[in-house]
Amino acid sequence: MTSETNLPVARATKPTKPRRISKKLNAAIGALLDGTAKTQTEAAAAAGIARETLSRALQRSDVQEHMRAQVEKQLKGKTLVRAAGKLDRLINAQSENVAFRATELTLGLNGFQPPQRGTTINTSVSVGWMIDLRADSAKSGRLSNEDGSVGGVIIDAEPGEQ
Repeated sequence: MTSETNLPVARATKPTKPRRISKKLNAAIGALLDGTAKTQTEAAAAAGIARETLSRALQRSDVQEHMRAQVEKQLKGKTLVRAAGKLDRLINAQSENVAFRATELTLGLNGFQPPQRGTTINTSVSVGWMIDLRADSAKSGRLSNEDGSVGGVIIDAEPGEQ
């Protein structure tokens, strides 16, 4: 008898069916999304379920995906239209600063970016002071790097009276 006959046979598993989201859970999620409930406790009470049930459900990946889809639907629906209207009204605001920022945002969202201020150039040069703390002043002079290039000049200084 060979050892192959004693091995367990791998069986094809059916893909798991996504769990159904109940009407009460959907109502609690809706209360959180539309702002009628500020907390999970309020949302659970409004939907008629326990707070713990809602809390556990919100940790499930299928519920999180459902919420993401609901948020996207809400943003692409009336919220986007309301935001565009608000931005349009802000362009005509009395405050010049508010009007400018709203105009700048609108132009930026439509691909018109203002030129960038200033230019940054990385020269890989370290700027700063070098202090020679060597006790032997005979070795002072020019510093040189390992490759023989000059790295800087040491400035000799005498300590003043204390």
